[in-house]
Amino acid sequence: AAGAAAGVALPRPAAAADLNSWNKKLDKLGLPPLDKIPGGFAPVLSSVNQEQSLFVEFLRPDGWLVVKPSVNTNGEDGTVSAGDYGKGDSAALYVSDLRPATDKAYYAKLLKGGIAQKGGGELYQEFKVRKVTPGAPTTVDFSYELLTGAGFIVERRGVAAVTDVNGKSQALLAVTTSARFKGLEPKLRTIADSFRCYEKVGSVPTDTFGLED
Repeated sequence: AAGAAAGVALPRPAAAADLNSWNKKLDKLGLPPLDKIPGGFAPVLSSVNQEQSLFVEFLRPDGWLVVKPSVNTNGEDGTVSAGDYGKGDSAALYVSDLRPATDKAYYAKLLKGGIAQKGGGELYQEFKVRKVTPGAPTTVDFSYELLTGAGFIVERRGVAAVTDVNGKSQALLAVTTSARFKGLEPKLRTIADSFRCYEKVGSVPTDTFGLED
């Protein structure tokens, strides 16, 4: 609603999830069902009304907070994300008018846009596309160095999922520190593999849904 600020949805353990109930919610919106909700994860569904009008769905680990876009009289600002932010772990949506392609230069340009959208005066360097795995979605392994406002360099690694709807690009960047990547990699890949984007057929207000909604 107009004037609403960005909200943080408290997570609910995936063990409390009812797959049938979730799929009924998807069916009401005309979206395909989930086959399963893995243990230790919960689904997130977001209605996006910015540059693109989409439904976005992905899984997030239990304990990760979900941050919704803010909505005010000027429209929608920010993006949907989930994370254990104190540890530097996060997954964030990025949408772009960039036309889909299959070369590394395309993925590099798209993911750099996703990194840059965070703002906050942070700069990055040494960005590298490490691996591209075609699929639905295509996954991209990447790394970069984050230059913080305090003057520190933080090495970051991540796995991004990339889709295309209506000739435009969408990405979910699941990222952590290089030091934590090995232990967190299976979760990051589960997040990326679960990413789905769908064109909205009708008008649905901006909102983000979880198991508890």
